[in-house]
Amino acid sequence: MIKINLNRLFFFLMLCFLFNTSFAKSSDWDFLIPDKLQKNTRTHYLERLDIVFAYFLKKSLRGKGKKDFFTVVKRVKKRIFWKLDKNKKNVFVDAYQRSYPSVKKYKLPAKVPAFILLIPYIESLWHPKAGRPSKDYGYWQLIPSIVKEIKKLPTTPAYLKKKGINTLRSNHKLSTAVALIHLQRYYFYFHSKAKFNKTDAWLFSIVSYNWGVGNVKRMLIKMKKKKIRLNFSNFYHHLYHRYKRKKTTRSLRSAVEYLPHLWNILQVIRQQH
Repeated sequence: MIKINLNRLFFFLMLCFLFNTSFAKSSDWDFLIPDKLQKNTRTHYLERLDIVFAYFLKKSLRGKGKKDFFTVVKRVKKRIFWKLDKNKKNVFVDAYQRSYPSVKKYKLPAKVPAFILLIPYIESLWHPKAGRPSKDYGYWQLIPSIVKEIKKLPTTPAYLKKKGINTLRSNHKLSTAVALIHLQRYYFYFHSKAKFNKTDAWLFSIVSYNWGVGNVKRMLIKMKKKKIRLNFSNFYHHLYHRYKRKKTTRSLRSAVEYLPHLWNILQVIRQQH
């Protein structure tokens, strides 16, 4: 009997979905998209991102967590909308316009929300050699230790293992493939192991991408000890008020602002592209 390694099969299919339209499945979030926005145009693409992102926020934020989130969205909005290059063009709009010819060809795994692809805009402004090779580098600003770890996974495709770390980080297709493996490991933990719902699990994964999954887990453990109900909304409220007590802590500020920044980046691109 032939034994099938399900993890290896999973990641093979994931990469097929990303780079081969013939294997593409519909997104788990297609039910949100009206027929009038199904065409593959720049405007429709952005409207689809907005609808799905908004759905996630609506599903996962409530009460104090929702209030805190949109307080931060409002506070950091000018930082995103008025971040201009030397030609007085918004840098995030420019990043989107440079990336779209490539991004529009991506076919993500069905469970991955497409607004994940906003991350390289905040991380590198879609520049292949942003950052330093010894630290955060490339489109997704991946660090060497993470790439080395992913290269050693038995489920990682051979063609990724053969590439150098800097090549993986500075090629948009390869870096996206590595980043998706990284993010989906987080999602697997939060959804399948920690038993959070899909929208909470993805939002936890995005915050973990920025702040580190260890920090997210430790905060959840502290919340549990305080008998605070574990969900993303309560987590964000707890994170926000911890940041307010320690405003000089740079990592806390980054963690609090990461999702609001992504939301604002999408809005400025929608309005000015």
